[in-house]
Amino acid sequence: ANLVIKKRNILFFLALLIVFILAVLIRLSPLIHDSRLIKAFDPWIQYYNAEYLSTHSIYDYFHWRDFKSWFPEGVNRFGLRPGLTFTIVTIFKIINFLGFPVSLYDVCYFFPAFMGGITVIVIYFLGKEVLDRKCGLFAAFFLALSPGYMQRTVAGFFDNETIGVFAILMTFLFFLKTIRTGRITYSIIGGVFSGYLGLSWGGSTYVIFIIPLVVILLILLNKYNQNVLIAYAGVQGTGLLVSSLFINFNFREMFTSLEVGGIILFTGLIIIYHILYTQRTQRPKLYNSIINFLKWGIIPAALVFAIIIYTAPDIIPFGFGTKFQSILNPLIRNQVAFVASVAEHIPSSWSIFYYNILIPMMILPLGVYFCFKRYIAADIFMIVFLLTIFYFTGSMIRIILLFSTAAALVGAYGLVNILKLFGSFYEEQRLEIRRRRKKVLRRRKTLGKTEIYGVYLLVGFLCISQVVHATNLSINSLSYSQLVPGGVLHDWEDSLTWMRNNLPGDSVVVSWWDYGYWLTPIGNVTTVNDNGNYRVWRDGMTGISLMQTNEIYSAQMLKELHADYVLVYFGYFYSGLGGDEGKWQWMVRIPNNHYDTYINLGLEQDNWAENSVFLESEYINSTNGRYREKWFQSQLVKLLTWGLPTSGEYQQGTLIRNYIDTISQNKDNEGNTWKSNIDNINHEESQVFSVEHFSSNGLVKLFKVDYTPLESKFIIKQPKVFDTGYGTFKLENIGTKELEITDVKVNGNPKNFTMGTSINDNLLSEDEDDIVWIDTENSYEVGETVKIEVSAIGDGTYSFKNSTSNIFVREAEEGAIKINREGSYLIYDEELDQSNGYLEIENIGESPVVIDNFYVDSEENIFSSVEYLSGSSILEPGQSANVYLVDSPVSFSDPVGAIKTIGVNTRNNIKDSTLLGTNLKSENYEYQLTIIPQDRIISPERLSQDIDSTRIHINPTNDTFARLNNDGTVTVNLNIQNTGTDGFFLSSLDLLTGTWPDVNTLSISDYTWNIDGNSYIDVNEINNVEIDIDAGILSMNDEIGIKFTGVLEGTVASDIGFLYVMNETADLSILDNIGGIDTTFINNNSVGQVMMKNVGNQTLNLDLSNCINFNGTAIAEDINLIYGSVVLEPQQVAVITFNYSETLTKDDIVELTIQTEEGIFETYEVIVIAEET
Repeated sequence: ANLVIKKRNILFFLALLIVFILAVLIRLSPLIHDSRLIKAFDPWIQYYNAEYLSTHSIYDYFHWRDFKSWFPEGVNRFGLRPGLTFTIVTIFKIINFLGFPVSLYDVCYFFPAFMGGITVIVIYFLGKEVLDRKCGLFAAFFLALSPGYMQRTVAGFFDNETIGVFAILMTFLFFLKTIRTGRITYSIIGGVFSGYLGLSWGGSTYVIFIIPLVVILLILLNKYNQNVLIAYAGVQGTGLLVSSLFINFNFREMFTSLEVGGIILFTGLIIIYHILYTQRTQRPKLYNSIINFLKWGIIPAALVFAIIIYTAPDIIPFGFGTKFQSILNPLIRNQVAFVASVAEHIPSSWSIFYYNILIPMMILPLGVYFCFKRYIAADIFMIVFLLTIFYFTGSMIRIILLFSTAAALVGAYGLVNILKLFGSFYEEQRLEIRRRRKKVLRRRKTLGKTEIYGVYLLVGFLCISQVVHATNLSINSLSYSQLVPGGVLHDWEDSLTWMRNNLPGDSVVVSWWDYGYWLTPIGNVTTVNDNGNYRVWRDGMTGISLMQTNEIYSAQMLKELHADYVLVYFGYFYSGLGGDEGKWQWMVRIPNNHYDTYINLGLEQDNWAENSVFLESEYINSTNGRYREKWFQSQLVKLLTWGLPTSGEYQQGTLIRNYIDTISQNKDNEGNTWKSNIDNINHEESQVFSVEHFSSNGLVKLFKVDYTPLESKFIIKQPKVFDTGYGTFKLENIGTKELEITDVKVNGNPKNFTMGTSINDNLLSEDEDDIVWIDTENSYEVGETVKIEVSAIGDGTYSFKNSTSNIFVREAEEGAIKINREGSYLIYDEELDQSNGYLEIENIGESPVVIDNFYVDSEENIFSSVEYLSGSSILEPGQSANVYLVDSPVSFSDPVGAIKTIGVNTRNNIKDSTLLGTNLKSENYEYQLTIIPQDRIISPERLSQDIDSTRIHINPTNDTFARLNNDGTVTVNLNIQNTGTDGFFLSSLDLLTGTWPDVNTLSISDYTWNIDGNSYIDVNEINNVEIDIDAGILSMNDEIGIKFTGVLEGTVASDIGFLYVMNETADLSILDNIGGIDTTFINNNSVGQVMMKNVGNQTLNLDLSNCINFNGTAIAEDINLIYGSVVLEPQQVAVITFNYSETLTKDDIVELTIQTEEGIFETYEVIVIAEET
């Protein structure tokens, strides 16, 4: 047989080929501008996934948790629908297997254009299925040149829609074929494509819902037959089975999901209906009753259902009601700030429809008309397809993609029917118009050749218009990537390349979520949110950090996000550039939607609004659209305007010129220009943000986040200021950075200050607290209010302050300090040839003290090197410090064993000193001799007169004393201990008389001494020493000093202590002069004073009303105790003043007697002196 090819077939398929080529070429328009960039945002994450799959195994892919996105939790990237990823990697592998060295990027880039061309062929077959091949050709033509479809299939737009629309049309094609033919293979093939769609695109939900809707209408319109059941069951069943291969498919959704559970439920219902349908001839009455019930019941049921959906969707089980509500009511979606913030989710205006559809939009009514006219299953499908997708496109602009296919199909259907109508006048067989009708028309001359040619010419003109419109759009709009705003601004490429080359991959860059799909795949940095929006509350945290007016609070939120850098995108107030300045509303609204979440996370700050994070009205006046001051104070505006001039001469049409003109002309809510607000921003004062990188035109700005202000924090505790010229407070470093305290002010005036532990460097480490002493220079009186302000530097760069509230100046408490000999000793380090000392200093007073210096023998001999082993230079009451004194200005080796006065001075003018013997430290041993008890007291009588502060006296005990015997001899009893690390011999002792340092050494012939045991004293050994002093050498209350010396191949240790000679029984002495000061006297004005001391071994008690006698007469007038106590312990003194009732003259002699309640008395003759004037 000969193969006959008709000429018209050649021309037809040539036309179809041209349409296919045109569809592909017009989608390759980006190559005109030499732009090989993947477009938009989502395609980059598709490429990111494909790149991973191409270099890893399938097992690795399905276990891939990407921690570079949604840090720190990460995200399972295998959760992305795998259809596109596996399709493109398979194509890439096949091409390379065939020997063509093509990169995966190139395959991903060109794939959408070729897939768009293939989909055009698919709609040809769909048009052919619903009518004929002419309808298919026009449908292919319209879809090939439909801007609404082109924008998602242009080269570089590598996203799910490229195969999603293809799979949808293939599903519809085989669904209709099955209805027409009843072949189950067609339904299975349609189901495979439906499953492929489910594995590739979320738009599969639409197919799941539209097919049951078509079936319902076929039933209600009496168009149902067995083929419909086969078509439905095969497509939906196979599709569900294939879709279940998706790793995120949950079989429990069969009972909880509207998409999955709805398929199963409706399948059961249609099977029940089919059983009834097969019985319609046997039981026509029952069948007709049920059909009528359905027909007349479905309208009120739908109304009731709609009311429930809109008012109380939760009544419907399994969440179906809420699901339907979100699908059918676009207003519900717009109430969710995140959904409304996505540009693809905004409602579509009429202009959008015409712009993206054009010619098919004009002829859609014709297509709908002819659908109703023919009224078969394919027509019902087209009506449902068109109307439903038109509704959803009206509420979500992104769906214009699918509406383009419906419009191309229905528009082509209407156009072909019109052309058939007019073409029938030239056809030999008049199929559509009866012969009689044609004669009538000719007779009336309503249609002639001119009119018919005019129609065809009009159609040709419309087709050319479609070509021109699509071509212009593809070249001028679709050929540019969003990575290149305006087609000429390469800032994103610049910044993303800089990040990839200069930042470690684990650097966390926080930005508004729009840019997440660029930052990780292209910039190779870590992000905390992206276009997947898996955790919308995280987007809100980003919004909080950018719209906060408090920089520190912003930094706290960024720290919660683990941000190393912050990126903002500034469109210079050009709306077409889509900068962050136009997204701030969503940065305010999205956080408000998740307010409770942030409260539970403990993120609330004191400047948040009530029951929400922000009040949008505080940023903008919604009535006049003018910004308020708070908008300009937000971190977003500060970062966007960083580094930009607000005035100057710049070329018209440039970004900076537009920026300056905009801020100079626009007014805020107060009537001030934007410029005046921006001029008030001092970007250099920012302590948190610093410039890391600005793109070439300044659109993309990257800032490094410095958390030093958060990590540099201190609090001021227990502030006190006294009237005696000083104050104290505590500082606690509650941050994580080391702080340097640089300045302290009182009422704004700088003051000298000293820190305790940190006296040498003023540094405060993490979690460390320290006391600070302030020299206020006697500037304040009791009751005045003062405020302390402390300045610090954190991490060497961040300067900040903290201050107290107003506090009252208080009266200073009594201060006292003491050198504890228990922890104090002097050594000569033989190996280092260095004289050092160890002291324990204790604050025994009631007010803080600050140690100023330490000295030896004289206040001119100050230790230059002081190290605090514990405690600090500032001691609060009850606190002590252990101090290491290095390299004494007076040598301890000349000789070893010498007695040294060691003293400490404070800035409070409080002092203390004591006597310490010097000891030897050899290479292996450290020698030390100690008279115990080690504690020393100041001479009680000298202390009463503030004459001396040197602690040299031993407080007597039962086995440590110097007692005057009845025969005039004195017995001294002491214990000594070896507190060193090696033994030595107690070779000698010296007895000293007089007042230190003016003392004399008794001759060894005046006393004898005896040691209880061996003269060699081992480590920690305690020995008793008894000394007997001859009679007549010492009297009651005389001072006796005892110096012991230890030797071992030379003097190695020594110690000294002083005792007052006391009575071995109860006794009392009157002291008349201490250090040249009269302490007991009577003047000629009859006013007197007496100092008494308990010099016995028992406690004495004074009765002030009956303790003083003059010449045997009791005195009971104006007796006052001015020092000491009425209870006198051994060695304690008391000073009493009194008035004498008789007139006295100078040089009179008065016999004064002091008597205790125990009957102990002392009589003393006093010579009356003249009253001082």
